[in-house]
This record gives sequence, C-alpha cells and structure tokens, in this order.
Amino acid sequence: MTESVPSSWWDIAERVDAICQALPEVTMRSDGWPRLFNIRRDTFCFLSAREECDGTFVPTVVLRTDPEERKVLLAIGSPYFDSRGGFGRIEVLLNDYTDWEEIRELVTESYRTLAPKKLIALLD
Repeated sequence: MTESVPSSWWDIAERVDAICQALPEVTMRSDGWPRLFNIRRDTFCFLSAREECDGTFVPTVVLRTDPEERKVLLAIGSPYFDSRGGFGRIEVLLNDYTDWEEIRELVTESYRTLAPKKLIALLD
C-alpha cells in the first residue's frame, strides 16, 4: 500500500510519528504504511486506513482506551469508531479537521495502558 499512499497521508504519518516518538522507549515497526508503534513488544498505536462506503480509504489511528472513555468517544460518533483491532480499542479518522491535541492525549493514554510504571513516571 505504500506506493499508492496519497502525499497528504505522509503529512499525517509524520504528525503521528512525532507524537508517538516523543514518548519514552517507543519503537516503530514499518516505515511505510501501515505503521505500528510499540512500547516494549506491545502495540499501543497503529496507523492504518479505513475503507469508506464509497470505496475510498481514509487514514486512521487505532488506540487503546479505558472502557469509560471508549463509551464516551463512541457515543460522539465520527471521527471515533469501534475498532476491529481488538477489545478495548478505538479507531479515529484523521483528516483536515483532526484535533491534533486530542490525538496527542489519546495516544499518550494508550501508551499509559501498556508502559511500565518506570516509563509512565517519566511522563508525569
């Protein structure tokens, strides 16, 4: 999918990269599309794409959330969707209207669900 990725998606990828790589001990698998961001060996952020009803693809990020926050975000609806990426995850569409501060907060919370206490302490 890397060769067919629109150029605007690379801008989105760079923003997600910067948010994730700012967190302690994060590694990235794949420099193309999709991208997985790990803490130790566990994925806390997954940059991918979602197929829309009209057959087009939209960039998304899949994140872990706590159950209560997940309910709230899903109740809001777009850009938040139930993820097929596993239990306790949410999918967020990324586009020109993305609130990047909100994405930063969601990515950080996703990171906190997997990171050891020693690394979480570095965030506080």
